[in-house]
Amino acid sequence: MANLYLLRHAKSDWEDMSVSDHDRPLSPRGVKAAANIGRALARQGVAPEIVLCSTALRARETLDLVMQAGELAWPVQFEPALYGASVQAILDIVRSDAGAFHRALLVGHNPGFHYVARHLVYTGDAELMTALDYKYPTGTFSDIELPDTTLADITPSTGILKQFLRPRDQTNA
Repeated sequence: MANLYLLRHAKSDWEDMSVSDHDRPLSPRGVKAAANIGRALARQGVAPEIVLCSTALRARETLDLVMQAGELAWPVQFEPALYGASVQAILDIVRSDAGAFHRALLVGHNPGFHYVARHLVYTGDAELMTALDYKYPTGTFSDIELPDTTLADITPSTGILKQFLRPRDQTNA
């Protein structure tokens, strides 16, 4: 079995419209949500063998807060190609950069993450599946369990949605 974890960056700050999209920071709400998700992931023992993170500021800040709040020490690789990546580009990144691993966490953006999750998942708890079909909100973490030996072998419509943690479901976790 292999697990692909997807973490969409937390809520970003749109106050300063002169800041480029790539350099947009987290909002106060995003900071709180990222910390709550980090504590939840630590309690659950989520342990990726590698983390691939977009270079966008809001993604890097999300990952930093998750790891700090959860007291997590994951190996991180920054991947510029995750910023604005299509489904195929994300899958190519997983296969090439995380292909030798059984558990990888990607930190990045929509719409790519929502589409990748829907592309890989074929079943799961009905409530989780409904939530995934509806929306992939900022700060949301998903765990997709795949039947493959490593992430290099991932194929569409073979995954089981094991978790779909949204910030709104975490209250000072």
